Amino acid sequence: MQSLLANFSILLFMHLCIQSLYYLTFQKRWPNHVAAVSHILIVAIGIICLYMLPVSLDGYLFDLRTIPMVILVLYHGYQFGIPVLIIIILARFAFPGEFIYLELFFTLLIPTFVTMLVRRKLVQNLTYLKVFFYFIGIWFISDAIVGHIISEDITVYSYLMRFISFQLSALIMYFFIQTSTKNLEMSEQLRFYAEHDSLTGLLNLRSFLRKARDHESHLLKVVAMLDLDFFKQINDTYGHLNGDRVLADFAAFLSEQDDWLVGRYGGEEFIVMLEAATKEEAYNRMKTLQRSLSKQQFITEMGEEIQNVSVSIGLAELDQQKPLMTSVERADKCLYKAKKNGRNQVCF
Repeated sequence: MQSLLANFSILLFMHLCIQSLYYLTFQKRWPNHVAAVSHILIVAIGIICLYMLPVSLDGYLFDLRTIPMVILVLYHGYQFGIPVLIIIILARFAFPGEFIYLELFFTLLIPTFVTMLVRRKLVQNLTYLKVFFYFIGIWFISDAIVGHIISEDITVYSYLMRFISFQLSALIMYFFIQTSTKNLEMSEQLRFYAEHDSLTGLLNLRSFLRKARDHESHLLKVVAMLDLDFFKQINDTYGHLNGDRVLADFAAFLSEQDDWLVGRYGGEEFIVMLEAATKEEAYNRMKTLQRSLSKQQFITEMGEEIQNVSVSIGLAELDQQKPLMTSVERADKCLYKAKKNGRNQVCF
């Protein structure tokens, strides 16, 4: 029983290490390629530890190495599975044993390659029931065969205990993996909504200012404030739902026009940071944006076209020696001038 608990402990410790690894990756402390290599090494070391602490039943030694190997391939494919397989096969020869080739073939090679073949279909709508039945099949083609070949006198009790421990370990691992995955997905969603505007999907002002401050460039940086003209009339004529639709469509249009940093300032106002060689280039790019907008179609939910959607734009050069909001305020004043000059204007 102690050796069986040791196997459980190794599996859970592997999971905790991998969970911590991806948490660090989620926080962007570690790059993805470092996380991938670390994941491979954690699983390989964990399986090697399972070699060292086998479970003994009726004089027959076995371990739960097949479970982490199959789960790794199931979730990450051959890109992770093959390197781990090579490492643990080479490491296995460092431990004494009479049936090394037999156990490697049935407990690692066959389950791994079978999982690679069926992985694509199996991972679609994966459930506890699917996992349970799949690992029943894996047990029959791995541990059950090895046990029968190595020990003809093995009892039904031993087979049952091995089967139960195998299935229980697989389901527990799947439970912890699913829970961790859902937690990471929820954290990712919460971070996205903390950094982005919920209607347009653009960066909110706080995130925009942070990214703008962190961005380094040798070119001239220009802050642009954009305001949709006569937006209140759009709301009054077509309704607020269609007004929101215009905002979302304009945000998508704005993001597609150029390689610049875009955010929503608030209401019908948007903020852009662009790089240009000169002020004239920045001005011309904004005029090009306005001409493209005049050709853009905005459609209501009922299929009616909203005519004459235009935007006023205020520009200000980013002063690196002063707070970013100082340049934003200057761009906002230029925006006010553009609207005062008849709207659909660009003012620097």
